[in-house]
Amino acid sequence: MIILGSVEQLYKTCGYLASFLGTLLEGEILLLTSVVSSKLGYFNFYGGLIAAFLGAFSRDSILFLITKKQGRKLLVKKPKLQKRLDDASGWYDKSPLIYLTSYRLMYGFSTVIIMLSALKENISYPKFAFHSAIGIGLWILVIGGLGYFYANIMIEKLNLLSDYCFINSWIGLLVFY
Repeated sequence: MIILGSVEQLYKTCGYLASFLGTLLEGEILLLTSVVSSKLGYFNFYGGLIAAFLGAFSRDSILFLITKKQGRKLLVKKPKLQKRLDDASGWYDKSPLIYLTSYRLMYGFSTVIIMLSALKENISYPKFAFHSAIGIGLWILVIGGLGYFYANIMIEKLNLLSDYCFINSWIGLLVFY
């Protein structure tokens, strides 16, 4: 079974570590890759979800703590970023705990919400960590659950895609040369 060769090999040899690092560095796509890999039997599904949770929580915590410590200095150097955060702060200030708990489910907004949270004086790390853990848990359940439910379809489509990639590579080589 071919699923993008090197990723498949990575999950076969380093399953939990790959799941942790994947969600530490990226997020949704690597969470889904972990779920599909566990469905293929490379590692335990629940262990993969725990590793993904820890990776996502680590990433968000690191970003929060760096922004808490260095965020104001960065904003002085980047006034355009300050303006964007000020604009976003209007909606964030209305319900900060709701955004803190659900930011992982708002694709594309997680970094902004984490930074906004860190720049607020009334959001401490323990408060952030508590709501972030709940949000990441919900994210794992929703995205991981849907991924597990649709994993067989994804596996089938990825295998079909890999066949087309192989054929297209040969056609490309013949046409190019």
